[in-house]
Amino acid sequence: MASRLTTAGRGGTLPGADRMFRLGIAIIRVGFGLVFLTNGIAKLPGQWDGIHPFPGFLITRDGARGILAADTETHPVGIYKRLIDDVVLANWGVFGSLLTITELTVGVLLILGLFTPIAALTGAAFAMHLNFAVWDRNVWAWEYAVEWLPLLGLALMRAGRFWGLDARFARRLPRWPVT
Repeated sequence: MASRLTTAGRGGTLPGADRMFRLGIAIIRVGFGLVFLTNGIAKLPGQWDGIHPFPGFLITRDGARGILAADTETHPVGIYKRLIDDVVLANWGVFGSLLTITELTVGVLLILGLFTPIAALTGAAFAMHLNFAVWDRNVWAWEYAVEWLPLLGLALMRAGRFWGLDARFARRLPRWPVT
């Protein structure tokens, strides 16, 4: 059941508004998917931060480790800082691999519009963690919110049903929460 977008103050429908809304949501979903996918590719063994057409703008596995260490160096929440230092950074081989797999998986799922609520919530949680990591530094306070807020929106609106594979599953299982 498609919703109808109306013109402000007139109560009429905008021609093609539903289609344009769906296209806009699909573009946002695929765009976020590309961000996650390309950053995941940059973390694969043998890759570097110069994947065309994004030279210099992607974060490698070693770069991610360095950023996390720097971001949490003076973190005021002791248990969080110890968790990052003593578990995550101390076992970066495992956690770096998990990070790579997560970014690749979230990217592919968002691009395909498959299990979109799960992928978008995972991406949002990832960005929220990064936002929390820089909490005490009074820098970049809203940088990661620019990522996690739209990802929450994509999850809640089930964005994979807009020109994604979730639409196929939704026809058969309309109440299934992962489409």
